[in-house]
Amino acid sequence: MPATFEGFGLKLLYPDNWKLVPRGDDEGDQGATFDLPSGGFVSIETLPITRGDDELVDEITNMLREQYTDVESDEVHLTGAADDERCVDLSFYHLDLVVFSRIVLLDAPASTRDQMPIAGRILVQFQAESRDFDANEMVFTALLKQIRDCE
Repeated sequence: MPATFEGFGLKLLYPDNWKLVPRGDDEGDQGATFDLPSGGFVSIETLPITRGDDELVDEITNMLREQYTDVESDEVHLTGAADDERCVDLSFYHLDLVVFSRIVLLDAPASTRDQMPIAGRILVQFQAESRDFDANEMVFTALLKQIRDCE
């Protein structure tokens, strides 16, 4: 039976073996992070209208480059993505593992903007070791579809 997340205008089903991580006071209530049982995570953040996509992608990429060497970056187009949706796949080595991090930026649905008028975009980041990423990619795709279909 899937679990349900409700927050910032979104209602999302997710696997019941994912753990919703409590947010610290300094993190605010404009996002959610789910830990995967295999060690990866999914993060969803609402972003103000004033933040540009390039700025956000560069910020995340640079943060990863500070921690890991040889971070590779590729712009990709996802099936079902709107024209204004942006997706960047990052990959890097951690210990002896290849880690994938997918960054997706999409317009905040009306239900989110109704609750948070300054919300312009939603950032979704999926990150896991390559085999776990592949094993969960269909779940990631379903989660994105739920966000796209929110009203």
